[in-house]
Amino acid sequence: MLNWKYNPENYNAEGYQLVPPGEYRVRIDNAEEKVSSTNKPMVKLTLKVSGYNGHVWKYIVLDSSTPEAVQKTDNRLGRIFDSFGIEAGDMNLEDWKGKVGGVSIKNEPDDKGVMRASVSWFLRRDEQDKLPLWQEHPVGKVNPEMVDLEGDLPPF
Repeated sequence: MLNWKYNPENYNAEGYQLVPPGEYRVRIDNAEEKVSSTNKPMVKLTLKVSGYNGHVWKYIVLDSSTPEAVQKTDNRLGRIFDSFGIEAGDMNLEDWKGKVGGVSIKNEPDDKGVMRASVSWFLRRDEQDKLPLWQEHPVGKVNPEMVDLEGDLPPF
């Protein structure tokens, strides 16, 4: 038997709000090494979206099978380094955690037909000027009120 005292007031029956398509600041909450379904190394990014409750994920397969695949992989990594201000070539994923950058988000159905927000592409550093400063999601609220933390976190 588990030792837990459940408090029903902590239950949020509404769940998470779907992040509408658009451009957002995101923070890398987690970056971890994984293996793709094609048995290639990959990076799984867990991204917190500014002002929203929940995360989006992005998977970057490190494909060295052809010169073209290497170039494509380096281009994807370069966009991440640029977007989040990570030193080019820094593959220490611990250094990536907590970095704030920008993405374009799209909504598309998952394999069960449920609409999900996903990363379309990473915004270059010079494309992020028009984005609002980082905003935490107010704890316990389904529809965020976009609270500004006045510099507690970097704007990018």
